[in-house]
Amino acid sequence: MTLVRLGGLSTSTPVLVTGSASEELHAAVLRAWSRCPAPAHGARDSEHVSVALDVPGVASTDADVTGTDLARVLQSLTQQVTYAKIAAQRGRLFMMHAGAVANAEGDTVAFVAPGGTGKTTLIRTMGERFGYLTDETVGVDADASVHPYPKPLSVRGAPGRPKAETSPDDLGLVRPPAACTLRRIVLLARNEAHRGDPRVEELGRYAAIAALAPEPSALSDLPRPLHWLDGLLAGLQPVVRLHYREVETVRSLVAGWLEAS
Repeated sequence: MTLVRLGGLSTSTPVLVTGSASEELHAAVLRAWSRCPAPAHGARDSEHVSVALDVPGVASTDADVTGTDLARVLQSLTQQVTYAKIAAQRGRLFMMHAGAVANAEGDTVAFVAPGGTGKTTLIRTMGERFGYLTDETVGVDADASVHPYPKPLSVRGAPGRPKAETSPDDLGLVRPPAACTLRRIVLLARNEAHRGDPRVEELGRYAAIAALAPEPSALSDLPRPLHWLDGLLAGLQPVVRLHYREVETVRSLVAGWLEAS
């Protein structure tokens, strides 16, 4: 049994690692979460998460996440840690279900999209050139300061197998600068039926608020939430919806946004 503290989203999440194969699990957690070490100071504590990996046929004590398949346990652990961090920052940060990358100056673009729609693929692609901040939850303050959450990326493997929780270090993704500021929000609209070049649709302020309001985690817990969101958007580039099919077709477009910041 060991205790690991995972950083990210300006929180510290205690993870209790147990089970009959706890040593293997402990090593895997440290590797997958290499970009989320325990914060040195200033982080808010979240609820703890317990996780157990067992040898088949050897039962362990109760835990929040249990199993005998390492990949599945790690995948479930990522979900539980993310829930704990979001809960710890309710009412403090504006948190979008989004990925984000930043240029060397810290100018950040956030890509909002539901799970399973190509967000991680885009972030992984752009993270080879720009600083990887997260592929899951973007947290920002009212002044648009970004709170990174460089969790492991969920990478598809063999058919029928769970996604592999993979460290951004193992994927060779760029590290971001210490301080990052949100400059643009992009709503991803990936569509297999899309033909031709990517299309950028600029949204007016009210349309942007209507599109973003259902996306964030715990928006209603912020003070005067819609006014809060409107104030944030007032300092950003206009929100756009990006229509595309393949990630390679948007690489230069996204790079242009970051290089022009």
